Amino acid sequence: MIESCYWKEELARIAKSLRRSKTPARWSERALCIVERDLMLGFFIVRRLIELHKVSSLTRDFQMSVFSCPTRGKRVHGLNHHRIDELYDLEKERRETKTPLYISNQFIHAYTSFLFRDESRNWSDVYIVSDRVRNECIWRIPVAEMQRLFSIAAQDYPHSIHKVYNPKTGDYDVSTN
Repeated sequence: MIESCYWKEELARIAKSLRRSKTPARWSERALCIVERDLMLGFFIVRRLIELHKVSSLTRDFQMSVFSCPTRGKRVHGLNHHRIDELYDLEKERRETKTPLYISNQFIHAYTSFLFRDESRNWSDVYIVSDRVRNECIWRIPVAEMQRLFSIAAQDYPHSIHKVYNPKTGDYDVSTN
């Protein structure tokens, strides 16, 4: 990735599409698929920008407010993964903070995901879990929190970069501001 502005333009477009609307479009399978695609692409872009140091620590260290719901003890597999109310205790959700890289990996490695609308018909939350933690909990991520992250990352152009060689890893530790 040579120039990040083109990726950030797409991220800004996705952030704008997630804003609440007074008159949201009617539900359709197409609309649902477009939002799912945009969220997946948005988190891939955020992860890529962070890994290539094309955003500052403002984006990398952003604390996303998310919610975890523990499993009910049943194994999650290909035939039951859509039954989240049976598999996860949605009443016992716990507020947590996670970094964009962690949440990006939940989307990129999603085992199951569900997008919800609120009473105003705006997209409100995504329940998502990666294949790695599917038997531990499921995450509820407010769409407003994702929109906020994408907006921050889309406008984040680091003004300095600092590299220090780390002999333990055989690579450079990089920090940006």
